[in-house]
Amino acid sequence: MEMRQAGINIDFFTIASILKVIGVMSRLEEGTQIYALIIKSAHDSSMNIENGLISMYARCGKINEAKCIFSSMVDHDTISWNSLLSGYAQHGYAKEAIETFDQMTANKVKVKPDLTSFLIVISACSHVGWLDKGLECFELMKNESSLEPLKAEHYACVVDLYARAGYLNEAEEFINGMPIEGGPEVYRALLSGCRLHENKEIGVRLARKFVGHFPDEPAAYVLLSYILATDGYRDDSCGVHNLMCGKGIRKKPGCSWI
Repeated sequence: MEMRQAGINIDFFTIASILKVIGVMSRLEEGTQIYALIIKSAHDSSMNIENGLISMYARCGKINEAKCIFSSMVDHDTISWNSLLSGYAQHGYAKEAIETFDQMTANKVKVKPDLTSFLIVISACSHVGWLDKGLECFELMKNESSLEPLKAEHYACVVDLYARAGYLNEAEEFINGMPIEGGPEVYRALLSGCRLHENKEIGVRLARKFVGHFPDEPAAYVLLSYILATDGYRDDSCGVHNLMCGKGIRKKPGCSWI
């Protein structure tokens, strides 16, 4: 607002950038002020701005407002769809995320899902335990010839899908059958599942592989220590902690020894 008071011209790209920052910070009041400015300035014809509004409202949890902006648009691009999808997924509207994704895969719309779309919807399925639907989406993604080759993060999303649902053996088999080398995120997903479901056997076995491939990754030590501690192996848990400290590896923010 200071820019406007100073007489500085605010163009489409400036407004879109401001909306992005507001969305990340979840500053709804400022976002509403920007929307009022857009209406007064007749800036609502830009797809960049409309996409920014969808993303801003979705990130702030105002899903109905995001949907209204989306529905009022003449045309949509992948960013439009993914912004709405992401809002649904982040705030627990898994059913709406699936329905929106299904619209994208139907022949009624011009825009088709990209890798980000698939990641969002598989993650939404993972958080509500919809294993079959998540696997169905993964198969669609894997077999879609127009998409770029899948990376470790896409496989990690499926591992997380299995692990959250308690299918830890299937998750481990999936990792062993991956056509590419799994990154740290793949191992973290299954180790987190082992922690959630208190499975020491798979957790220890996987942690050894994790440390072997990524010896400086703190999550391997933190998650293994937690699994051992919750299973009653306090001395072993402390041993893992001491090993990590001895190597000079520090926990990243958000990791807990509990």
